[in-house]
Amino acid sequence: MPQDSQSSRRSFLKTSAAGAAAGMLTQQLFQANVHAAEETVLKVGLVGCGGRGTGAARDTLSADPNCKIVALADIFKDQAEAAQRQLKATEYTDRVDVSPDRIYEGFDAYQQLIDSDVDIVLLATPPGFRPIQVEAAIKAGKHVFCEKPVAVDPVGCRRVYEAGNMAKENGLTLVSGLCWRYEDGMKETIGRIHDGAIGDIQAIYSTRFNAGVDKRQPRTAGMSDIEYQIRNWYYYTWLSADFFAEQFVHELDKISWLMQDVYPEKVLATGGRETRTGEENGNVFDHIAACFYYPSGVRYQAASRQQIGCTNEFQDFVVGTNGTADLMAYKINGPNEWKKRKNVNQMYHNEHVAMYDSIRNQKALNNTEYMVKSSLMGIMARMSAYTGKEVTWEQAWNSNLDLSPSGYTFESKPPETQVSVPGVSPLV
Repeated sequence: MPQDSQSSRRSFLKTSAAGAAAGMLTQQLFQANVHAAEETVLKVGLVGCGGRGTGAARDTLSADPNCKIVALADIFKDQAEAAQRQLKATEYTDRVDVSPDRIYEGFDAYQQLIDSDVDIVLLATPPGFRPIQVEAAIKAGKHVFCEKPVAVDPVGCRRVYEAGNMAKENGLTLVSGLCWRYEDGMKETIGRIHDGAIGDIQAIYSTRFNAGVDKRQPRTAGMSDIEYQIRNWYYYTWLSADFFAEQFVHELDKISWLMQDVYPEKVLATGGRETRTGEENGNVFDHIAACFYYPSGVRYQAASRQQIGCTNEFQDFVVGTNGTADLMAYKINGPNEWKKRKNVNQMYHNEHVAMYDSIRNQKALNNTEYMVKSSLMGIMARMSAYTGKEVTWEQAWNSNLDLSPSGYTFESKPPETQVSVPGVSPLV
């Protein structure tokens, strides 16, 4: 597994740690909670204007009638302008108030937006940028909604964890895009299991088999390597964390929640590339299967595959001493048989409702603990699959693996992108 570019983020961490001292925090940090009145208009800025970012902006507009989008930021101006057009075409057009000077572009676009007068920052860039941006927003005293996963490597996880603790200390809301925790049907299903509906959990099985996503954009004349990779971020581990950590993290978080946020002691995984083998597919795998080992003796078998032309499956199945549960069907089998009707509420909407409720009622909501640790579960499984080695929780949490590039300009050299080979690539 490529291990270049470890120094840049570590050196930044040392610098940022010093800057995080309480006496250095800006006055904004202490003013961020003063939004209790329901009629107060909350100004929102979106960082990362692709499909998920635009969706998050629409979700936030639907969640609170007294918020408005006032700023957009993206490395690529065309992305930000496209997001503005799409948002203006919604039923919330009157609350999309982005003047030309509030559309920020370039690698420092996120910082320009954070330095403006926004109250809330929505972070939906590729995950490789998440740690820097979460930290910057919290230091500036902003409330944050951040998409999953929160990092692509252990160094990034620790950085977000520190930023999350800073948010707690200063009464800032930090909400995660791990949306199943805000879904009513899943809350009731897992709640029943916690109440003993299937007895003690013995084993868990999750799958997410599908054709994957097609986010490829062609290389145009004059496009640098780093621009090409960012525009095709899904296929590069330093940007996406690989699909098991980027998408399957939803399943990992559901099971973490099911296990009452007790995390595995270790993981052993396997994986590779069978159908996505061309250079245009970067260095991500197309299948990974992992076994997570818990202190209680529970084993969690998790598998995901992104291959066209294969049978699809999407399931979380739980075996207990007194029954079984199919989480995605909201169904419990056994003596305490139960099934919930199909849900009609929107979890993407609900997480934003919770965010606004916490801000307006000055009861800061903080999802740091699970959003970081569920992200780390995906990362440690990828580390195991890439190397063929067992990875313990302690190894993963303390790892110096840092996938960040040496710099953030269009001329910067991106990290090495050779495909990992199990049994050959080193575990860091």
